[in-house]
Amino acid sequence: TFTVKLDTDPANEVVIALESNDISEGTVNPSSLTFGAGDGTWNVDQTVTVTGLDDDTADGAQEFLIFMSVSSADGWYNGISAGDVTVRNIDNDVAGVTVGSISGDTSEIGTTATFTVKLDTDPANEVVIALESNDMSEGTVNPSSLTFGAGNGTWNVDQTVTVTGVDDGVVDGDVSFSINLGLVSDGGYGLEIVSAVYHDMDVTENVRAMVHNIGVTIQNTGGALNAQFTDPHPGQPKQFTLVYRISGGEAVTVTSGENEGDINVEVNVGAPVVNRDDDGVLLSDLSGTVDETGAVGTFTVVLGSQPSGGSVAVAFSSSDTTEGTINPSSLSFTTATWAVPQTVSVTGLDDDIDDGDVGFTIDASISGTMDVAYANLQVLGVLVTNINDDTAGVTVGSISGNTGEDGTTATFTVKLDTDPVAEVVIALESNDISEGTVNPSALTFEAGDGTWTVDQTVIVVGLNDNIDDGDATFSIVASISSMSDHVYEALSWENLLVTNRDDDTARIVFGYVSGKVDESGSTARFTVKLDTEPTGDVIVEMRSSNEAEGQLSPQALTFGVSEWSWERPQTVSVWGIDDSITDGNTPFAVYSFTDGRTLDPNYANVLGPRLDLTNYDNDFPPIPAPPPVPPTRQPPTAPPASRNALHDWLGMFSRR
Repeated sequence: TFTVKLDTDPANEVVIALESNDISEGTVNPSSLTFGAGDGTWNVDQTVTVTGLDDDTADGAQEFLIFMSVSSADGWYNGISAGDVTVRNIDNDVAGVTVGSISGDTSEIGTTATFTVKLDTDPANEVVIALESNDMSEGTVNPSSLTFGAGNGTWNVDQTVTVTGVDDGVVDGDVSFSINLGLVSDGGYGLEIVSAVYHDMDVTENVRAMVHNIGVTIQNTGGALNAQFTDPHPGQPKQFTLVYRISGGEAVTVTSGENEGDINVEVNVGAPVVNRDDDGVLLSDLSGTVDETGAVGTFTVVLGSQPSGGSVAVAFSSSDTTEGTINPSSLSFTTATWAVPQTVSVTGLDDDIDDGDVGFTIDASISGTMDVAYANLQVLGVLVTNINDDTAGVTVGSISGNTGEDGTTATFTVKLDTDPVAEVVIALESNDISEGTVNPSALTFEAGDGTWTVDQTVIVVGLNDNIDDGDATFSIVASISSMSDHVYEALSWENLLVTNRDDDTARIVFGYVSGKVDESGSTARFTVKLDTEPTGDVIVEMRSSNEAEGQLSPQALTFGVSEWSWERPQTVSVWGIDDSITDGNTPFAVYSFTDGRTLDPNYANVLGPRLDLTNYDNDFPPIPAPPPVPPTRQPPTAPPASRNALHDWLGMFSRR
C-alpha cells in the first residue's frame, strides 16, 4: 500500500486516476481518488492497495508502475505531475524438472517400469527433454524425448516414460543402469549457448560456427554436455571454442582439440547445483530520506549463509544516475564477515526541473564468487524515491511605476522558477488597448539552455485619449503554453495591474475676441469649444451680465460626441445696446456654464470662462451757452496834465 494526499486545498474537486502499466504483474485499487474543494479532505491520506498477480513462469522479480494522472477544473492542479510509483512483484516460481519415482524394476523377461516427468513452471518457449539409457544392453527407454509446450498448460501434466529390460543371455546378475534426461532445446529454460567460434589454424579468422544436436545430461553425480559442430573448412586444421552456462550460472569455456570433420566436445559440467534455502543476499529497506537537496539514505547488506569456496562480491548500480548515486558501488563478504552488515549510501541528485518525486532502483547483482549457490542467485534491489524540491512557477517582478496618457512607460520582468522540459511560451496582452499596450507580445523560455533564470523585460506603454476619464486601471493578462511540458502548461497567471494617468480636464474654452461693442451697433465675435471629448452631448449656456448694455447670440451651444464636433469652434456674436443717455463707456461680462441637461457627468454644472467687454457710449452732453459778455467801459478822459496827474491816475485804479 501507499498513501496519497494533496499539498494545498484546491479551488475545485481534484480526481487522480490510478492505473497499472502491467496488469499481468499487478493491479491497483481503487482506480481513482477524489479530493473535494473546501471540505478539508485535501490533506487526508487516502490509501491505495497494489496487489501482485501470479503467473506460472520463472520470470524473476518484475517491476511495474502505478501511473497517476490528475484532472480538475482548478488550473493549478489540472494536469500536474503526480509522479509514478514503482512496484516490484516478487517471483515465486523456480524453473525445474520433476521426475516421479520409478514404478519398480525391469527384468530380462521384458518386465517394464514407468516414471513420470513434468516441468515446475510454464516455460517461455517449448522445452524438449531427451531420454536415453546409459546401457542399451540392459534396458531401453520409450519415448526417446518429451515435449512441453509454452503457454498451453502442458508443462504441469505428467508425461509417462516406459523403461523395458533387455535380455542378454548371460548370467550376469541384477544390473543397474540409468536413464539420462537431457535438454535438447529449452528456449533458455536450462542451457544457454553463449557463443560457438571456429578458429582456423592457418589464417587469422573467427567465424561463428553452426551448432546443432546440443544436449545436456544431468545425473545425480554429475553430467556431460555434448556439442557437435559443422566444419566450415573440411580438411584444414581448426579448433572450436564453446561458451555455455547452465541455469543462469557462470559462463564456462571449453575448447576442442585440433581435428578434421565434425567434432564432439565432451565436458564435465560438474556436480548439480544445490540451492540451500538460506542462501541469499539480504538488503534492508532504505533508511532516511533521499531528496534533491542532497539528503542521504542508507541500507545494509548481509549474506543469508556462509559462502563456500571464498568470498562473495556484490555490485550495486543506480537505475537512474540523474536521480541518485551510490557509495560504495560494491561490497565483498568473506567466510568470516558474511553475517556482518555493511552499509551502502544513496545520495539524491538535484535538478532544476519540477519532475515530481521520482522513483528509481538500486540494483544488486553477484559480481564474483566461487560459491555455485551464490553465483546463481538473483538479488533483489532497493526501491528509492528522490524527493523533488522544485516547483514550477512564473516570477513576475513589480511594475516600475504608472503609465501616462502623455506617453510615459512602465516596465516589469518575467522569468521561470524551474527549468522546463520543453519550450515554454508566455503570450502577453493588455485587457484594455485603449489605455495601454504591451511589448513584446510573447516571451519564450527554452529548455535546458539556462534562459529560464534570466529576467526578460516587458514594456507597458500608456495610450492617450481625449476624454476626461480620470486615472484608468487596466491589466496585463497572459496565457502559458508548451508542447510537452504539461506542468507549465497547467499554470495560470495572476493579472498584473497598471494605472494609466489621465491628462485631460473637462472645461469650456473661449477663443480670441474680434471687433468691439458700442452703442452704434458694432459687433464683437469670439469662439467657444470644449477642451476634451465628451461622452454625451454637452449644452453650453451663454449669458450677458447686463443685457441693457450688451446682448449675444446664440445663447446655447450644443457639442456632440460624433465627428469631433466637441473641438470644432462655434462662434458667438455680442453687440452693444444703444441708449440716449450719456452714460459713458460701460463694462459688462459674458458668462458660460452648463447645467443638468448635459449628458456627460464630467461636463455637468461646469462654470466656463468669463469674457469682460465694454459697450462704448455714443451719446455726448449738450454744449453749454457761452457766458454773457460784460459791457465795455470807456477809459476816462485824461485830465489836463498837471503835476498831480500821475497821482490821480493811480488813484482811479485804486478806487476800482
